[in-house]
Amino acid sequence: MSVTAAEAAEKAVNWAAVAEAALVQVDEHRMQAKRHEVVREMQTAVQHRALADDFETYRERAVGMATMWARVAGALQAAEPGGRS
Repeated sequence: MSVTAAEAAEKAVNWAAVAEAALVQVDEHRMQAKRHEVVREMQTAVQHRALADDFETYRERAVGMATMWARVAGALQAAEPGGRS
């Protein structure tokens, strides 16, 4: 698979957007967990906390992928004729 610097940069942007969306989900599920704790619906609170943890893990992976693709884009851009040095 051959990837251009522009394609790698686009992948980095897409993964960054995924990471941002996952962070929104983390915040939402943590807020829902707190709401359910207040009304003593502990099982539902635990489920929301578990979902928040899952989204946090997914966000970390997405950040890693965005970082990797950004580095690939930078390396490819430097290697292209007329690229930065």
